[in-house]
Amino acid sequence: MIDSSEKVQVIDSHTAGEPTRVVLDGALKLGTGTMVELRDRFQENGDWLRSSLLSEPRGFEAMVGALLCESLDSRCEAGVVFFNNAGVLKGCLHGTMGLIKTLEFMGRISFGEHFIETPVGVIKADLRRDGSVQVTNVPSYRYLSNVELNIEGYDNVRGDVAWGGNWFFLVESGGPEISHLNIGELSSFSVAVMNELESLSITGKDGAKIDHVE
Repeated sequence: MIDSSEKVQVIDSHTAGEPTRVVLDGALKLGTGTMVELRDRFQENGDWLRSSLLSEPRGFEAMVGALLCESLDSRCEAGVVFFNNAGVLKGCLHGTMGLIKTLEFMGRISFGEHFIETPVGVIKADLRRDGSVQVTNVPSYRYLSNVELNIEGYDNVRGDVAWGGNWFFLVESGGPEISHLNIGELSSFSVAVMNELESLSITGKDGAKIDHVE
């Protein structure tokens, strides 16, 4: 645990409104290793830090945390372990963009192409002179297609299971209307989809849990 007198240094950014909190210093020490190894250590020993930084009153459910690490890959400017209010993430594209802008703010990088090591592989990011960031993700693919789910109150719910740095269920039909006026129903529907996937033992490759519904 962290000493009560010790402070954790962070920098907050946003990507089109999606917030990223980059953890710079004062956090637990994970040692050296690949980002997969550091992610596993963080998951085992850092849940107190995750919840302290991202739960109320310091954070909120839409915020993503990014623990800045040293990469053993000589191509990479840095390594990162992502997490949110629910747990440790495999990857996060908006978080990668926020991290790139934070590294620029810190004076560690300037315009051009940069590489970041994540638990799912090395991500390429292009920091442009207009201030924008373009990210090339790890290769994505569809794992299962036309999966049918029985969701109470909805008919013909179908979608695909896909990989894009995290495991997604992509709803193609049968869900509620997508509208900012419909957030409550959309949230309830997404939880129901997650529960149904789990009850049917529908997973990603090698039994990986599907943790995003889109």
